[in-house]
Amino acid sequence: MKTDGGAPPASLIGRGTELRAVKDFLDRARASGGVMTVHGELGIGKSALLEEAHRTARTAGFAVLRIRGHRTESDLPGAGLAQLLPVPAAPVGGPSAAGVTAEALGRHTTERPLLVTLDDAQWFDALSLDALLEACHDARRNPVALLLASRPAPRRSARRTPDPAPDLVLGPLARADGERLLRRHGRALPPLLTERVVRETEGNPAGLVSVSRLLQRSAPSADVLLAARLPLGDALHAQVIQLLDGVPESVRAFLLLAAVARTDRPDLLREAAGTMGTADHAPEAAEARGLLLREAGKVRFAHPLLRSAVHWDASSAQRRRAHLALAGLDGMSAYQRALHRAAASAGPDEATARELEEGVPQRLAEASAVHELAADLSPRPADRARRLVGAARAAQVRDQPEELRRLMSRVTALPSESCERDPATAAAVAALDAYLAYRSDGDPAHALDLLLRSADGPASPWPPPFLSLAAVLAPGFSGLPAAKALRSRLETLARENPQREQCPLLMSALYWADRRADAGRGRALLATAGAAARQGRFPLDPPRDAALVFLATVLDDPLTAEHLGGAVLTSLTGLGHFGTARTVLAHLQIAHCHLGDRAGVLRDADTGERWARAADDPRASAAFRCGVAQVRAWEGAEEGHRALTDGILSFALPRRLSTVAARARWARGLMALSLGRPEDAYEELRMLSDPDGDARHPVVAAWALGDLVAAAVASGRGDDVRDHVRRTAEADRLLRSAPLEHLLARSRALLGDGGDPEESFARALAVPGSRALRYERARTRLAFGEWLRRRRRVREAREQLQRARDAFASIGADVWVRRADSELLAAGEAPPAPYPRRAATELGLTPREAEVARLAAEGLSNQGIGWRLGLTHRTVASHLSRVFAKAGVSSRRHLPAVLRM
Repeated sequence: MKTDGGAPPASLIGRGTELRAVKDFLDRARASGGVMTVHGELGIGKSALLEEAHRTARTAGFAVLRIRGHRTESDLPGAGLAQLLPVPAAPVGGPSAAGVTAEALGRHTTERPLLVTLDDAQWFDALSLDALLEACHDARRNPVALLLASRPAPRRSARRTPDPAPDLVLGPLARADGERLLRRHGRALPPLLTERVVRETEGNPAGLVSVSRLLQRSAPSADVLLAARLPLGDALHAQVIQLLDGVPESVRAFLLLAAVARTDRPDLLREAAGTMGTADHAPEAAEARGLLLREAGKVRFAHPLLRSAVHWDASSAQRRRAHLALAGLDGMSAYQRALHRAAASAGPDEATARELEEGVPQRLAEASAVHELAADLSPRPADRARRLVGAARAAQVRDQPEELRRLMSRVTALPSESCERDPATAAAVAALDAYLAYRSDGDPAHALDLLLRSADGPASPWPPPFLSLAAVLAPGFSGLPAAKALRSRLETLARENPQREQCPLLMSALYWADRRADAGRGRALLATAGAAARQGRFPLDPPRDAALVFLATVLDDPLTAEHLGGAVLTSLTGLGHFGTARTVLAHLQIAHCHLGDRAGVLRDADTGERWARAADDPRASAAFRCGVAQVRAWEGAEEGHRALTDGILSFALPRRLSTVAARARWARGLMALSLGRPEDAYEELRMLSDPDGDARHPVVAAWALGDLVAAAVASGRGDDVRDHVRRTAEADRLLRSAPLEHLLARSRALLGDGGDPEESFARALAVPGSRALRYERARTRLAFGEWLRRRRRVREAREQLQRARDAFASIGADVWVRRADSELLAAGEAPPAPYPRRAATELGLTPREAEVARLAAEGLSNQGIGWRLGLTHRTVASHLSRVFAKAGVSSRRHLPAVLRM
């Protein structure tokens, strides 16, 4: 017996209906008592539901008493009642059992209702159960609620189920709820293992939690990954294997055959059983005992965790015998038979190794383990090296860094001539070394040197192994001395064969290495891919076509990046290529930033950071946090923003991660600009383009051009950025970027260059392809409206300002909504958000004076207020002097009290 006083458990996932049923039962039982029974298979969450019932009952004023059935006492009459007695006692029996039970319960029901929970009721002896039910029904003074949890009685079992019949049956968790539970308990699991755990445990909560915890303690070996089921963990395994107590050896042998088999066809399993000499009646006996089910011509285990328990409970010799019987079946594919032969093999076998290498499906999550198994079966060192490299490449694209390091250490341990004899193997080894260097020491320069070593090696089949990695890593090579060598090597590859210009990997790496190249070839590739996507014929080769998303990013085509990226991401995750998928997702987040899609940016960050943590990739995590920092700058959410960007920069700057550092500087500059600190914004943003900038990156600098110019103009440094604007315009002649053309036109309007500013603003808004850039277009309309208002063209100004405000509101750019409101107020339009109305009425302030006073009370400097309201700092000072006079104060620190803010 145990009285409950522990802390409440975390809320249950996916059990809302069941929890409501328990609460309704307790509400009814408070007045009159009652009995409720809950059934469910082993591990389904009955005990967790009882724990939640304890918490609910305590909150409702119940006393709580917990008892449990025990397997070893199930046939001992009266053993269960001993738990109710105040001191340990012998089993209670005979006619007095109900009276003793009622007396024991009475000790807990003197002042409040009592909840009794009985877990594992299937092991509670029949006499005790009958006495407990009778005592609960006959409770005279205070009501007693009895909540029973039991497994369904197995077939052919003499043990009866608790009486009455179950009121609530717990089923498996829905897939989405299973994934949520796994995220709670398995945050460090890679996506591939997450998917497998969810699939194999079939919604069984105990299985989800136990398997995920086991996998987090140590990386699974190839043998574990290639097994039919992942192991359960010792404690859960011991419980599940008890389902086989009393099962004859012949039936156990057939269950093992079904557990290791890569087929669910009953005729093939029966044929293999005959080869092993298993009794003919074994399949029927397993079905009769409720251990196997036959549905739609297929065999499956009745309990989702039993297949794993059967597999891992057998000895290796028993499993090899079962695999050998299955390897001779003609009803399976050559690849499936090869897997069974490999599992039964005791030495090298080139034929089996070749069948594994040639037959491994691209979509197989365990592809790396299959390639390694083929390598282990290879008699020749050169074949072993090639297959180990294949395993390493499979681990790399599937985002398995620890597995990749282990496999590369095996490659390194081979005799050097094993790799050198095959140019393709040698080039792949050098490329994978570059990838590992990038992941391990975080130095792009070191990774680039190793990548060039792969590129400069002996000729290998097209595409060379370094090319796919160059497409992924090239954005981070900007500004490195060796980047020119990479660009030269890429240009040479393109010149050697004009057909290679159709290769997305080559074109993406080339444009990231040099955006000044003629963009026509790249845009033609994107147009072809876009047409294929509209016809449902994209992607054809997801790992290769991922480079088209990278290409769209560097060519400033966010709509195409979003269109192609969604399709490629779905295909890559379906293949299990989470390494490439994470890079695609990072580019999708950049596209969503360009498109002003706040929800998309944050959604990408949530998924991306989860994948990055699972892969232990802090570089990717920092990149996704850059998107969050940019959204927070749109919102003007200053709290925590400095700490967020400080964290990113402290990680990125020492490692020379230029793309990440530049995006973090951009977000900081944008925040300063949003909050009316143009001088601070200029100092942050110039770091992206100045020769001495610590975050110099030409591509990100081009994306941030509009903010740099706005900060420069507002802080009186317009002349300092004119040359940068001119150089950017020269680069755009070949790039032909719609976003950049839009920013250039707005920059010329702000600087007063290039003719009439009105024409420049109009030209910016008319750029083809710029309509999707919601945030930047809203910024342009705001600047245009400010310009019109200062020239007293109030009606035209209101139209631009209102459209800007609506756009800012639609993307959650709150700080810019407030600035648009201020401009609308100055243009004579009543703002949707109230300014300090007491100031306007009681103190006699004009709307503009009240708005200046509010911003000063919030702590903005005169220059910051001027930037926010489109005024000079002298005009702000003039407004404030009148505010002080009307309010009877001498300092801005008194304004919050005067304005009642």
